[in-house]
Amino acid sequence: MKKILIVLTAVVLTACGKESGNTGVVKEQPEAVSPQNAKEETLRYVADDGSSAHVTFGDSVEGKYISIRSNNKTIRVKHEADTDSGDIYREHDITVTANDSLVTIDQAGAVIELRKARGQ
Repeated sequence: MKKILIVLTAVVLTACGKESGNTGVVKEQPEAVSPQNAKEETLRYVADDGSSAHVTFGDSVEGKYISIRSNNKTIRVKHEADTDSGDIYREHDITVTANDSLVTIDQAGAVIELRKARGQ
């Protein structure tokens, strides 16, 4: 009885090899934009009323963009033009002008100025 049990155990252990692998696992596909190609820089800006916003300047396959996040809301605006005073981003009724230390958001006549936080 012991010999049969040992033989069956040996057969089961050798039959359960990982030869074919797991067919349920999906192989990872390389993405078009790799981390080396994507360029992003996130800085903290502060509004006149003291509220904080994270501003991300990025460059992707579609072109340059700016992303502004405050109070768990994010707006992302595509780049339109370069000027002497800074970059202009425009989409629908939102116009964002960005230079080194100042980001100005104009949305349907409402103007918000964000200044770069200290230490940034």
